[in-house]
Amino acid sequence: MVIKNNTIKKLIKHYKEISLLGKINGLLNWDLNVNLPEKAGKFRAEQISYLTKTISDKWLDKEFRKNLEQADKEKNLSLEEKAVVRNLKHSYKYYFRVPQKVIVDFSRVTAEAFIAWRQAKEDNKFILFEPHLKKIVSFNQKIAGYIGYKDNPYDALLDLYEPGLTFGEGKSIFSILTREIVPLVKKIKKSRFSKVDQSLFEKDYPVEFQKKIAEFVLQKIGYDFDAGRQDVSAHPFTTELGEGDVRLTNRYSSNSFIESLMVAMHEGGHGLYEQGVNLEYSMTPLEGGVSLGIHESQSRFWENQIGRSWEFIRYIEPVLSVFYPKQLAKEDANSLYRLFNMVSPSLIRVEADEVTYNLHIAIRFEIEEALLNDRISVASLPQVWGEKMKKYLGVVPNKDSEGVLQDVHWSHGLMGYFPTYTLGNLYAAQFANKIGKDLDMKKLILEGNFGEILAWYRQKIHKYGSLYWPDELVKKVTGEKLNPKFFLNYLVDKYSAIYGFSC
Repeated sequence: MVIKNNTIKKLIKHYKEISLLGKINGLLNWDLNVNLPEKAGKFRAEQISYLTKTISDKWLDKEFRKNLEQADKEKNLSLEEKAVVRNLKHSYKYYFRVPQKVIVDFSRVTAEAFIAWRQAKEDNKFILFEPHLKKIVSFNQKIAGYIGYKDNPYDALLDLYEPGLTFGEGKSIFSILTREIVPLVKKIKKSRFSKVDQSLFEKDYPVEFQKKIAEFVLQKIGYDFDAGRQDVSAHPFTTELGEGDVRLTNRYSSNSFIESLMVAMHEGGHGLYEQGVNLEYSMTPLEGGVSLGIHESQSRFWENQIGRSWEFIRYIEPVLSVFYPKQLAKEDANSLYRLFNMVSPSLIRVEADEVTYNLHIAIRFEIEEALLNDRISVASLPQVWGEKMKKYLGVVPNKDSEGVLQDVHWSHGLMGYFPTYTLGNLYAAQFANKIGKDLDMKKLILEGNFGEILAWYRQKIHKYGSLYWPDELVKKVTGEKLNPKFFLNYLVDKYSAIYGFSC
């Protein structure tokens, strides 16, 4: 990366320290989720709090702020130099507007909240997490106020994860999706093919084999294990800890090989993105994926457009049969394809099928906005959750661990994050439509030739890191702005064929 402007050079030099500290903090959080002893939670919260303050100090450095203000006035900047300024301005408003004490205290609260959430989920008792979540909601309300917003406090938080996203835009997207998806689910439920034999989920699939299958698939799609690793956590995630260190986690259930396989594809998509960013952008404001929505497009593409395609199931079926010859003795690619794409309203978001998944996100979107505007209380969440699940999906959780406690995100303080999952689905379908025009994707998947598909992403998206804003990137790649029609057309075409009805 060629940087000629001296002020920009100073900004990048200072940002390198911020990046290094952030990655050290990321390693502490990775360990918190993967390895931390039960009694170490309180001290880990202190460690994370200390690092958070140190990072905040770096952002608040007077000379750094002066240089950023100067850079914002500079003329004749290159594309990369302009992106450096834009990205820093977007990030600094959090640190410059939110009091440092609030940022530091929030990091301590969330570190302790994660431990409480994990115990509450295990014990199936929301009351154990409730006081922590009350603090988290309160902090998010304060943070939204400090950052500032025009119409809705939720706008300030949404923008942290997907630049420019507002509640109004999100509401419009979810309105379009729910209007089309709810009737589609009803058609599927009425189909004579809606009943799928689920006896496979009553069998045992040794976890050690699931791990081998996950590793095999990750290697095939191009994930570099010399620059990463796969571990186990309560909630799967991917984290980028520096050049040559992009880590994934998975989770395993002895009665389902599908979940861990799809998690591997999903987190692998995140990992491929991070491993494909231009190395010249490392430890600069252009490092990493540009937004959570674009990031999620990569994971959802590899999980759904690839992993749940008939071609992939046909490709992977012999591998599955080698590991589970008795369990899958009566199965073939066609029966497994139906099983992988079974549509059935369920309680758990991460286990949801492609058709109903966004309804789970719509519920969280509505709840977060209502919490931030004090229209519902934290104490009422289990009841509200159940009511919305019944409204959108027709199912109601019988226990907190399958309802309000199922996701880890709120324990980390993340409010405004969930909608990016739906954006990811929309971006993924739009990108897949373009790939289908550029490549013979079905043939490539059937042959297990994922390299050409990955190369397309490397060239069109990955290498750019955070150079282009999401709206710029999707238009650059597909020729138009984000459009839900690609996702809805994809759903209708695929599932009307599977379930035998016309639309």
